Amino acid sequence: MKLLLKIIFLSNMLATTLYAGVCPKDAPYFCMTPEMAPKTQIKLADFYQIPSIIISLFNAPIILDAQWESPYFGAGMSNQKSMMILGGTTRVEGMTKDAYAAVICHELGHVLGGAPYQTIHGAEWASAEGQADFFAASVCLPRYFKNLGMSAHDISARVEKAGYEMLSSLAPFGSGTRDEVDSLQRFYELHEKVDNTLINNYPSLQCRYETFRSSLKRSDCWFRE
Repeated sequence: MKLLLKIIFLSNMLATTLYAGVCPKDAPYFCMTPEMAPKTQIKLADFYQIPSIIISLFNAPIILDAQWESPYFGAGMSNQKSMMILGGTTRVEGMTKDAYAAVICHELGHVLGGAPYQTIHGAEWASAEGQADFFAASVCLPRYFKNLGMSAHDISARVEKAGYEMLSSLAPFGSGTRDEVDSLQRFYELHEKVDNTLINNYPSLQCRYETFRSSLKRSDCWFRE
């Protein structure tokens, strides 16, 4: 698996020298080429290395379809064996290396996170959004940070920070609105309880953050026993 990831990494590095992304005049809601974001925290090597490391830590049979030159926003599991990441995802405002790792862990959580699963036709294999967050916060990010050499004592704080940075930067592009971004409160403990587990929808931004703030159990704001 590690050899496969290395081959994918090297081939994608080569591909970046052969293709130049361009934003068309009628570009969608987000389009940013590498040249338009020279000061991004996530560099070319980080873009491929971070997901490659995370996938290898779980020995998961997943092919990494990472496209650095793509100027568009997007990340997801196209099926149970292919993780797609577009380069523009790393160029949104506020995206950090740890936030990017949280994105990767969330997507991996759709495959490895377990129940509860979505009930959308064709996606019954995918863990619910809240469960993917829970996997990212409780399993994936701690393992990744431990692999980087962090002590167990410091990991929970770094998981919280990664989750907050991810939600703040990605909120305008999916689970949340700009108003929600502005109202997202850090270190705030949410005391909401759902009547039924959220299966096919994203929890609120504050609820998703609660999972990263306190990852010892599934949050009541999206999960009901």
